[in-house]
Amino acid sequence: MRKILFLLAIASLSGCQTDAQVRSKPPLVSYTTGKSADSAVTCLIPALAQSWNAVAIQNSRFVAQTISPSNEYDIVPSGNMINGHWPFTVNVKSTGSGSKISLYQGQMMLPSLTQAMKDGIAACL
Repeated sequence: MRKILFLLAIASLSGCQTDAQVRSKPPLVSYTTGKSADSAVTCLIPALAQSWNAVAIQNSRFVAQTISPSNEYDIVPSGNMINGHWPFTVNVKSTGSGSKISLYQGQMMLPSLTQAMKDGIAACL
């Protein structure tokens, strides 16, 4: 019985992708902005929620996960994991003169949702 439970646990985890695995693939799009990483994140959280909620069936909030304080963040929708990972990850990384914002897609999504994410980012450039 323990072996069966162990195998089921492994099988369920094998479908999961972490944000780092999603970010190991090339981004859908990348942008640069003169804003610091902290300022970009402060702008992006409400902008992404507004653009997402305008087209999505289910409303969502977005949260920032700190990778390196004031230097790098991942912004993800809270509570909307699909198959164990986020449908999108927006990575914000500090550069010498501002920050780089990259949109990563974790799973195939409707074009309208992908466009909503791009629109949310564009509002903060």
